[in-house]
Amino acid sequence: MNAGRLGFTALLLPLGMIMVVLMTLMIGAQENSTTATASRGGLDWSGISLTCSGVPAWACGPLQAAAAKYPKLPAPILAAQLEVESQWRLDAHNDDSGADGPAQFIPTTWTEWGRDGDGDGRADTRNGADAIASQSAYMDYLVSFVEKRPGLNGDAISLALASYNAGPGRVLDSGGIPPIAETQDYVREIRQLAVTKYAQVLRGSGEAKDVIAAAATHVNKTMYSWGGGGLEKPTLGMPPDTHVVGFDCSSLVRYAFYIGTSRQIELPRVADDQYNSTRAQTVRADQLQPGDLLFWDWNEDGQKDHVALYIGDQQMIEAPQSGQLIRQISLQAKGGRWVATRVFGGPRDPKQPKV
Repeated sequence: MNAGRLGFTALLLPLGMIMVVLMTLMIGAQENSTTATASRGGLDWSGISLTCSGVPAWACGPLQAAAAKYPKLPAPILAAQLEVESQWRLDAHNDDSGADGPAQFIPTTWTEWGRDGDGDGRADTRNGADAIASQSAYMDYLVSFVEKRPGLNGDAISLALASYNAGPGRVLDSGGIPPIAETQDYVREIRQLAVTKYAQVLRGSGEAKDVIAAAATHVNKTMYSWGGGGLEKPTLGMPPDTHVVGFDCSSLVRYAFYIGTSRQIELPRVADDQYNSTRAQTVRADQLQPGDLLFWDWNEDGQKDHVALYIGDQQMIEAPQSGQLIRQISLQAKGGRWVATRVFGGPRDPKQPKV
């Protein structure tokens, strides 16, 4: 594990850690601050399982078994972690730290956490089943460890990943994910890969699946275009984007719902109207579901001037601004105060009875 590269081989006790409990989640129609609220649980992974299409044949079964044994550990997270640690190489080795195998255990940590995953009587860092059994056992311990310390800033999965990379002592000393570029990138990359590559139900479930999939086809491919974007496809925009084919924030969301619901749901064209037409189903920050809409009032004038599509795991898809590609980004990275609404089951949903 990358903790070896940072020199952390054992659990460090907290030294004088004093943290203020984070602000309670705002409810109802109140707006939420992503910088002031830390989710302890992150995405609800129930109903979302591992897709093995990008997983080596030796890994799929052990990953599924690990997730079944440790319910707090989603198999897509474990899969993404192995990709980031070693690119799935059984013979991966770091000469500097001694980290070895697909889960990159350093020798001292392997001594404590090495497991015999395939029942052959020995624990081998380069045996895939053993590595996954050991990785999941250690990650389960780290999740429980951070959950017992509610003053830490961050959700349990992210904090456990940071502990795996930098060491739990450094997480305690930092009060959350340490300000280390490698560790922050490590957590971010794993969470993104888990949602976008290894989740069996693509970034959502049920009715939201196809809506999110429609938006996702344009991530890192289609440009933001002010005034651009129709119900069926990206189009040329208005100044300053008259020569840019793409979507703006609200047209992307409108397109995703229209295409993703087989042309059954047609949202209004602009963000403020989308908010007003769905505000009957305002969603609390701790009840976000894939497919919910996220709105920002950057000018603080009561008008919603930006909208994005929530895809789960504290991630969203948005068309950000002129000159940028449509992207996936975390709520924390986006920042600002937002309010969420839900389309399905509300007045814009044609399956709901009209009163």
